[in-house]
Amino acid sequence: MDDPESDFSDWPGSAPWQPLADAALPCFMLTSVSTAAVVGVAAGPVPALAFGLAQGLAWYHAAWAIGVPVAAVLLGVLRAWLAFRYTRWRLDEDGLRVRRGRFWRSETLVPRARVQHLDINRGPIERRFGLATLVAHTAGTRTSALVQAGFDEDSAMRLRDALVPQDREHDDANA
Repeated sequence: MDDPESDFSDWPGSAPWQPLADAALPCFMLTSVSTAAVVGVAAGPVPALAFGLAQGLAWYHAAWAIGVPVAAVLLGVLRAWLAFRYTRWRLDEDGLRVRRGRFWRSETLVPRARVQHLDINRGPIERRFGLATLVAHTAGTRTSALVQAGFDEDSAMRLRDALVPQDREHDDANA
């Protein structure tokens, strides 16, 4: 299982499916673990201390206070690793395709003809790692958008430029 491409061998379709940028893994880890740590502290030591003070501190309050944050952080690490390892993308003649998941799999196609506008977002952690999130808004409801983090900045910009339909009518202020 050392070859990440073998994880996608039973998916239909041909290569080339591109992995996310290598820097996406530490970025995903940092964001996921920090979120999990906050949730773990809120669900672990805070309630354990509250119940412990009300009932008298016992060994299981300490176990809860330590175990919940540790479990939350481990789940955060697992979530980040799975998100990185099991996400692939491909730009073809139809548009941008993104495959995600190991157990619950999804493939999303953003056809060029349905692209309304494209955004590139860079949060402080992404900027530190030289990454960007591509947001492709499509025709449809207000929630019709593909949001994919983990692209290096150059790839995100090239994808943004490549996804603009070539035959789109442009607004001309002089016309």
